[in-house]
Amino acid sequence: MESIDSQSGLVRVLIVDDHQVVRVGIRKLLHRTKDLRVVGEASDGIEALRLTEELKPDVMLLDMEMPGMSGIEVARNLHEDHSKVRILVLSGYDDRQYVMALLNQGICGYLIKDESPELIIDAIRSIAQGNGSWFSSKIKSFIPG
Repeated sequence: MESIDSQSGLVRVLIVDDHQVVRVGIRKLLHRTKDLRVVGEASDGIEALRLTEELKPDVMLLDMEMPGMSGIEVARNLHEDHSKVRILVLSGYDDRQYVMALLNQGICGYLIKDESPELIIDAIRSIAQGNGSWFSSKIKSFIPG
């Protein structure tokens, strides 16, 4: 599956986080790139599912703890619906339980929010192109194999 818009070469990104300051910061970070475009923002899981269906992003940056529906529930819904969006979790939590639950829901990566901006950009690009998974060094120790 070709994720990147073949006409524009842009990776379409949906930001899902309940904190506006985080969404604004990520949007500004991605705006500095030529190949990544924020196509939407959601502040909760229900809105994330609606915007995924409506906007068809290539990559979703997904927070874990949100009102109404957690990131795990969002990932589960998208996985069950066979959504083509590639999910990159960007969370403040490095909890083994979250990571293992999300791996079973088909996520492409899990980064801790204290990662460098360059790493986040690299992870989005790589995931959009289907080049494997991305995990923070703190997370790698949880992953079997």
